[in-house]
Amino acid sequence: MNIRTGRLRLLLGAAVGGISSFVILLPALPSGLSLIFSLAFACFVVGAAFAPLSARLFLKTSGAFFLISFGYSGIMLAVLMLFSPEALVVRNTSVYIDISPTVLIITTVICYVIMRTVLRIIGSRDKAGTRCTLIISDCGKTAECEALIDTGSSLCEPFSGIPVIVAAEDVLPETRDKKYRLVPFSSVGGDGLLKAYRPERISIVKEGEKRSIDAFIAVFAGELKSGVKAVIPACAVS
Repeated sequence: MNIRTGRLRLLLGAAVGGISSFVILLPALPSGLSLIFSLAFACFVVGAAFAPLSARLFLKTSGAFFLISFGYSGIMLAVLMLFSPEALVVRNTSVYIDISPTVLIITTVICYVIMRTVLRIIGSRDKAGTRCTLIISDCGKTAECEALIDTGSSLCEPFSGIPVIVAAEDVLPETRDKKYRLVPFSSVGGDGLLKAYRPERISIVKEGEKRSIDAFIAVFAGELKSGVKAVIPACAVS
């Protein structure tokens, strides 16, 4: 979901998720009640790890977490039905696997190394493709510039949850009567507010393919890093 957060927040979310697994100790719950429990804990986990979020992004993130959790539970249920392993229990949509702490630690480390390796390989392949051409059209005028698609940016307009592109002031088309909204941002250099507006049309050209995207444009008076004139959150083009 391209949401930035700290490791302590992720640990807090994991702790809330761990507490939710105690539902396995309850008597067998009706499917409807089990669904309510799962939805509630998905919201708690997402809130603990990523809040504050816009309402739209919060619902999308909670839904993604919920679907992934149910997908995992479904796979474990299929394994249970096909192979009936004695060490596996699925109850109230929670999964319990009876393994020793030593095996748990070793397999966790192995899985972590594999995941980091795969993500590093994917990241190195995508690195060359993170730049694109940004085209902004408004009030009959058009401007274009080189832009960076930043996976580390999750800047959104707080009320609508629509992504916000940060662009240098000197490359924006000169238009009148713009209706600005103030967008709060947080970065290594500090916090602040950016003036943002929603142009009539925004397009990007990447690897020869042109597509339209929905976003606000935040006006930035300074210089952007990486030698580009605009930074696009990855969530805007996903």
